Amino acid sequence: MAITACYIMPMAHADSVPQNRGHDKHAIPLTTSHIPLNHKDTSLTHVGKLHYMGGLKVTSSKRQFGGISSFVISPDGHQILGISDHGHWLVADMVYNQNNHLVNMTNARMAPLKNLPEQKKTTAPDAEAVTAVDGAGYVVSFENPHSLRYFQANRPYDYGSLFSARAQKITFASDLPKNYISLPENLGIEALTTMPDGRMLAFSENTVTEGGVTMAQGWLIGHGKVEALSYEISPSYKPTDMATLPGGDILVLERHFSLAKGMAARLTRLSHMAIRAGKAIKGEVIADLAYPYNLDNMEALAVRQNEAGETIIYIMSDNNYNRLQRNLLMMFRIDEGVKKAAEKINGLNTILVDSD
Repeated sequence: MAITACYIMPMAHADSVPQNRGHDKHAIPLTTSHIPLNHKDTSLTHVGKLHYMGGLKVTSSKRQFGGISSFVISPDGHQILGISDHGHWLVADMVYNQNNHLVNMTNARMAPLKNLPEQKKTTAPDAEAVTAVDGAGYVVSFENPHSLRYFQANRPYDYGSLFSARAQKITFASDLPKNYISLPENLGIEALTTMPDGRMLAFSENTVTEGGVTMAQGWLIGHGKVEALSYEISPSYKPTDMATLPGGDILVLERHFSLAKGMAARLTRLSHMAIRAGKAIKGEVIADLAYPYNLDNMEALAVRQNEAGETIIYIMSDNNYNRLQRNLLMMFRIDEGVKKAAEKINGLNTILVDSD
């Protein structure tokens, strides 16, 4: 979902690092600069239960770069796969220093998603969320129209092969219900993840009030069913992305904008035990970001577990292709006891698909 209002915050000076990929038609030259966690105290490294491990402001001379609304990351943390509001894939490499802090984003490539659902000719496809579903497959949610499509990579984590993949209908669940298809314009599925049992969990930006409590509409999708549930949320926040943590809990990225507070974002943790069809889910806020913390229109979230068993979190902003907004990429570690997960992130149950 686009946020048209914006404001500018000061940024600590850093050296720019341009890159380019020669004659690759998909190459996107990037310039990156380092950003602190906090504008007023550049030595600060903690917010809530998170430890800051580096962040970047990313710009490009190519107009198609930006609008990143969701992404996933390879298990080793060295490559990301993102989607943009204009219906493009983004693949890029992540670079770390000897302390495993994020220091650069390089070798970016972008290409349009193929065979997308028919859309209004006056607007972009508006791809809003992506999740891995079977090791080599990816599901993307769209708002124009409200729909889900499946894309098959050649091999697990072979993100570049998706440039030639064609969108396919999902057949591992029944047809999407009318209350999903008829969601208000620009208030569709922004948050999507795959749970360890192979089902997808989806939250929309559309909210309803139940007994005086604000609820985001949601669905469990898979195992031949689409079942409704709801997510209790502050009236001033909207879910914009989510990811499955190594132990099976869900992490939700939420966004706020108001003239009084400006931009804000927070991360909320949902217990996997609470995720049941027909239920209202409430989570625990583990980090709250607002000025003077560095942020913009934070929309994208990815999670992985490193070799030490630590949970690593990445959040990225969507600049809405607006020169007054920024593309930020920030990396954190959850400060908690290390416990190696028995299950891989995003349960890899095989699903069946049919071509459009």
